[in-house]
Amino acid sequence: MLDIIQPIVLLFIVLDPVSTSPYFYILTRGIDDRERNRIIVESVFIASLILLFFVFGGDVFMMFMNITIDDFRIAGGMILLIYSILGLLEILKLPKIDRRTVAVVPMATPLLAGPGAITMAIYVKYLWGLPIGILSVAVNSLIALPILLAGKQVLKILGENGAAVLDKIMSMLMAAYGVSIIREGIINMLKLL
Repeated sequence: MLDIIQPIVLLFIVLDPVSTSPYFYILTRGIDDRERNRIIVESVFIASLILLFFVFGGDVFMMFMNITIDDFRIAGGMILLIYSILGLLEILKLPKIDRRTVAVVPMATPLLAGPGAITMAIYVKYLWGLPIGILSVAVNSLIALPILLAGKQVLKILGENGAAVLDKIMSMLMAAYGVSIIREGIINMLKLL
């Protein structure tokens, strides 16, 4: 059972729909509820497709470029670490929004299927296999959708300070996991020497 729950939770931590949902609401404010919901559903669908693409094809790209899983672990861990530091230091800024493409950029990517989530999706597939990789993406999409649809309510419940605190906690967890992936990749590479 842990083999199913752990990859789902790891991807959930990186996707972080709870602290992302207020951003989704902010990005779609001024749009009627029906259109906002359509945009959110579309963004979750697109993010899922992006993640599934990398679950299915990430290893092919890696073989083509002669990249080992440990190379990817180290690079992926660094991406997670940098991405979390940017979030912790509030360096990430949201781009100017175009309502025609808001579901794709920035909502589907990079807010949901950003470098951290893509890295984690490939990592889950390598560690737990393709079926668990697909399941992790599917379950997280099904969990993320109602959370993101409830962005207005989440923002009211958490308040601005609560959302900021939750974002920092998730960023710290992501940083710690990034360090552990880097450590694992280095240890595995050293074993081969």
